Amino acid sequence: MPFSVNPPAPPTRAHQINPSPFGDVPPKLTSEEIAANIREEMRRLQRRKQLCFQGAECSSPPEGCSPIGSPSQHTGGLLSPVRRDQPLFTFRQVGLICERMMKERESQIREEYDHVLSTKLAEQYDTFVKFTYDQIQKRFEGATPSYLS
Repeated sequence: MPFSVNPPAPPTRAHQINPSPFGDVPPKLTSEEIAANIREEMRRLQRRKQLCFQGAECSSPPEGCSPIGSPSQHTGGLLSPVRRDQPLFTFRQVGLICERMMKERESQIREEYDHVLSTKLAEQYDTFVKFTYDQIQKRFEGATPSYLS
């Protein structure tokens, strides 16, 4: 028995699939971007005296900045290129770096989302105004004029 496959009917206007407005959102951070952000955050923390390196002077470390070799330093972190058993960052410092990066990314996504929503709202408002104008025009075109109007 022959069987035929009918091509699917083209979607009607009401059922057309619109592309997502969030398709233009940049993809996840690449490893290069993450590394650049970490370097930038390290510089920022150094300026705020919350991050100390072996070469940096750390005479009176603020809270969260412990000199190299202190016991709190051995909780984990990236390893320094000089000594493999010596972490470069404390757990708190890594937390500060990650927290800052997450906040920056969240605010960027929030701004993009707000932009898309405001664009959609403006389009919806324009459609409403046009519809209302068309309805008023139809009402006046269909009505017979009288001396009161």
